[in-house]
Amino acid sequence: MPLSPAQRQHLEEWMRSKAIFQCPACGDNRWRLDEAAYVRALLEEGEPDLTESGGVVKIPCDTCGYVSLFDAETVGIRGSWSQGRDL
Repeated sequence: MPLSPAQRQHLEEWMRSKAIFQCPACGDNRWRLDEAAYVRALLEEGEPDLTESGGVVKIPCDTCGYVSLFDAETVGIRGSWSQGRDL
């Protein structure tokens, strides 16, 4: 699910606070924050769909396509992904 503008701003501030600027694969600093998304957790067979408690934030690198995954709760986005979406 795409992040809202407020969530993207929060993510950008969080990344800056952790000094996450460069892609670990290519060393460039061209993150596609406009394409950052909340992704449901990868589930084992038979597990319930834990949309709220198992999500990650996915951020692609514009240069090489590397995808960074961050725990949505640690970033501060878990539980807020549905705000303003009428879900």
